[in-house]
Amino acid sequence: MDTSFLGLVCRILAVAALALPAGMAAAQETTATVDTDGVQRIAIGGGSYFFRPSHIVARANQPLEIRLSVEPGLVPHRFVLEGPDGQPLADVSLGTQEQTLHLTLAPGTYPFYCPNRLLLFQSHRAHGMAGVLQVQE
Repeated sequence: MDTSFLGLVCRILAVAALALPAGMAAAQETTATVDTDGVQRIAIGGGSYFFRPSHIVARANQPLEIRLSVEPGLVPHRFVLEGPDGQPLADVSLGTQEQTLHLTLAPGTYPFYCPNRLLLFQSHRAHGMAGVLQVQE
């Protein structure tokens, strides 16, 4: 095998490996904004195997409004929010209309994800359509 071709392949693989952590950095945390009415607000958009933002920080024991939307497509999605104890707090079907959740949460880590799956394929959650809501004092 030509060493220049092998060198090119090695460089491509090295660049791809460096891109992985950079892609993970795109999942930086987003803090819910507090409006003049004292309500924290955040918008979460979904699509083909993603939720954005996927890491949200909010304040505990203050009203929180989560607006949910999904990109148009053929594959149906849902938004499930679990409490720190693993019990579902919300299970919302996502469609063309924006959905809004109103919550007041205690401190803790609240995972969210899409549990949908097609036949024998992995769930959307297993493909990365998941995130976490971190509620802090």
